[in-house]
Amino acid sequence: MTPRMELRHLRYFVVVAEELHFRRAAERLHMSQPPLSQQIRALEEEVGATLLLRTQRRVELTAAGAVFLERAREILAATEDAARQARRVQRGEVGRLAVGFVGSAMYSFVPDLLRRFREQSPDVTLRLHELGTTEQLRQLEDGRLDVGFLRAGRSRPELKIENVALEPVVVALPDLHPLAAKTQLTLEDLQGQPLILLTNGVAPGLRTALQPAIDRLGGDDTVVQEVQEMQTVIGLVAAGIGISLVAESVRELVRVGVTYRPLAGWGPSLRLDMAWRAADESPLLTAFVEMARAAAPAEGERGRRGPAPR
Repeated sequence: MTPRMELRHLRYFVVVAEELHFRRAAERLHMSQPPLSQQIRALEEEVGATLLLRTQRRVELTAAGAVFLERAREILAATEDAARQARRVQRGEVGRLAVGFVGSAMYSFVPDLLRRFREQSPDVTLRLHELGTTEQLRQLEDGRLDVGFLRAGRSRPELKIENVALEPVVVALPDLHPLAAKTQLTLEDLQGQPLILLTNGVAPGLRTALQPAIDRLGGDDTVVQEVQEMQTVIGLVAAGIGISLVAESVRELVRVGVTYRPLAGWGPSLRLDMAWRAADESPLLTAFVEMARAAAPAEGERGRRGPAPR
């Protein structure tokens, strides 16, 4: 059977070509000289050309050998580069990751997480997509997103969903509203107040969490405006259209004409969840999820720090 050229044959030849001496080359390769000579002759037979001229006193490259040496070095370098890149992919250091997030997650630990991940893995391309919870779930299921920060509301068998932040609800109201004079509010204080909320289609998890409070305030009839973006909610509060129930971290969204007051007594807690496909075992995704877990607020800190709802 005709021998097949292997990478080791190229390595043997390159060392011999660099040393132009079989004994020294054998020493570098940690092998004896006769097997090395046999491997070089087998390589020449495989190539179909004489690569080295051998005399009693010296070893020289032929013209064919010089050309083969150049290409052999290129092949070995490319092979090592491919192996190095494969190892980096295995460690989750290179590649692309599509990350979805509800807009108000930008008031949480998520921006710091993204910054740290980019610093640690500069060769990973992050594709960032601001999307509502419903659209994130859809894109996670069909593979367009790799991981998402959302308010899931309920479990899904095809996804892993993990809570990464939990925080209390506060009341956003106009600066000139009579209730703004109080340092904290209760649900009883909010009776009869018009509510501005994100739509259920955009933020089903948020609406599920707030629904008991909405019911106590008079039900869905108290909701006078539903919008797509948290910035719009706060803008309408500033315009005096109504008040809103938002996550504590939305305080970071500073807007002239809006003030925030804690909600004392009974009040819902809002979750931020991280979701990804249960079957996805990508090392890059694993590295991102592990960093997110480390960056997320500790159990004792949840409720003091976390994301805003969508």
